[in-house]
Amino acid sequence: MNKSEHPIFLESVEYIRSQIGYTGLDSVQQSILERIIHASGDLGISSCLRFSTCACQVAINALQQGAPILTDTYMAKAAVSSVSSRTLNCKVKCILEMAPDSIDQSLTTRSAMGMKEMWLDLEKKEEFLEAPIVVIGSAPTALMTLLDLIERGSKIPSLIIGMPVGFIGVSESKTRLLNSTYPYIVLEGSKGGASLAAASMNALLRAIDD
Repeated sequence: MNKSEHPIFLESVEYIRSQIGYTGLDSVQQSILERIIHASGDLGISSCLRFSTCACQVAINALQQGAPILTDTYMAKAAVSSVSSRTLNCKVKCILEMAPDSIDQSLTTRSAMGMKEMWLDLEKKEEFLEAPIVVIGSAPTALMTLLDLIERGSKIPSLIIGMPVGFIGVSESKTRLLNSTYPYIVLEGSKGGASLAAASMNALLRAIDD
């Protein structure tokens, strides 16, 4: 843990550790867990957190090679951009930048359209030399769209942070990711949100900077 962190945050982490006990996680995974507990105020969230094998190290390697970061909300983009600017200065984009202003909501969502358009656009550019890290904290339709694209032959992300929050389509999208062979960090069930997804991403950026 970086000692430049605010003393109140450091005290909070010590309290979290005293409450959750031994987790068996490595140092980066532990940092992600502590930060999402801090962001959510939910000590029980540790039972929902899942990592694919070597996910964090794969993501860190990709970030060091210049992988861009995609978020599904402007809120997450703002939170990640702030930390990115102080660490590796990775490019951070929000998929809604590529979403149409109006759509037929009975057929799709702006998040799904934004994900499709941005992913296909990035595949044409040099930014895709290192596959992006995708941070999803709101839109299960964006996660489903990304998984559809990969299954159709698109490039696999360096990491998918799958933490959409809510009830409709959320558990289904996370289960599909958990059953895949792609690098992921997932909060099972209905829990998630932009702040938790961004906290996970920022823990990875800080792990490189420490």
